[in-house]
Amino acid sequence: MTINYIENFLKNSNLECPCLVIDLSMVSDSYKKLQKVFPNYKIYYAVKANPAKEILNCLKNKGSYFDVSSKNEIKLCLSESIDPSFLSFGNTVKKEKDILWAYKQGVKLFAFDSIEELNKIEKNAKNAKVFCRLQVPNQGANWPLSKKFGCSTEMAKKLLLDAKKKNLCPVGLSFHVGSQQTNINRWVESLKLCYDVYSYLKDNNILLGFINLGGGIPVNYFDYNFDLKVFSEKLKKEIKNIFRDAPINFMLEPGRFLVAEAGIIESEVILVSKKNNEDIKRWVYLDIGRFGGLAETESESIRYKISAVNNNSACSPVNIAGPSCDGADILYEKYHYELPKNLKAGDKVRLYSAGAYTSVYVSDFNGLQRLREYFIK
Repeated sequence: MTINYIENFLKNSNLECPCLVIDLSMVSDSYKKLQKVFPNYKIYYAVKANPAKEILNCLKNKGSYFDVSSKNEIKLCLSESIDPSFLSFGNTVKKEKDILWAYKQGVKLFAFDSIEELNKIEKNAKNAKVFCRLQVPNQGANWPLSKKFGCSTEMAKKLLLDAKKKNLCPVGLSFHVGSQQTNINRWVESLKLCYDVYSYLKDNNILLGFINLGGGIPVNYFDYNFDLKVFSEKLKKEIKNIFRDAPINFMLEPGRFLVAEAGIIESEVILVSKKNNEDIKRWVYLDIGRFGGLAETESESIRYKISAVNNNSACSPVNIAGPSCDGADILYEKYHYELPKNLKAGDKVRLYSAGAYTSVYVSDFNGLQRLREYFIK
């Protein structure tokens, strides 16, 4: 299916706005594309991107594994009959009771990046498999993650040695180059760090089983076009150069890549106004904003393609804001957006590549209309 299929569905359904429509066949296609260019890699869907049961089942049927960040995400996966052996508890910040609960449910793979977290796993998930997350450069990512997670290579070496002493099973390394990463060099730099740790551990009689390349694979937004084939060929070449013939497997943790482009948000224009008659830019207020699902517009980090529905008239510059009473609810003011000059209240606009990190961010702030989610296939 294509984006046109979603647009036809919206045209013929008369849904109340704001709404998000996701084409599950496009989710499936994205998984197959990734599997084709990385045929020997295990793919772990990052559930946090969009935890809808429809998406989980779609990917489960394709043989996907799942990266989970919380007890509730694990519960959700188990409720959809996903085998716990297909789950990776990838959050490095977990409560002890949640580690114990997950272990009792059959989850055996846990991430960590500190000695305290490792101690918690030792106490509550004896003999579990563990992997250490490295802190790596994130420059080039629209949504960086570098400061909050991971540890240095020197710390990782010691922690993985400690893991073995604690009768845990050190099986791998992971990193995350930042979400919507547009610079492939960040992966290359990170893989070199991984090889340093891998080699050190090998010399100390620990042979790691995998390197988890994390997420970050970009998608097409307003300001970026991505070529998966070119990206995958270069990345695999770099991996071969760095790891040579090392007997190690590789994993991916895509979230955005699998679901973003499968979703379109349709929103209603509430108001079009100016603050001064001489202003060049108009303000366009939508019925969805930062507190209604568009949290990633913070600092205008993620720039969705936005177009007016059935309106091809001449356009002019606009600021775009959400409907809440919070002054921070401004989506785009610095970046250059244009919408039709005759746009008015009641008209509809569509935000593309909106299937990831939107519905999961919805809040009840101001009691505004919640984003409804619909699935087609």
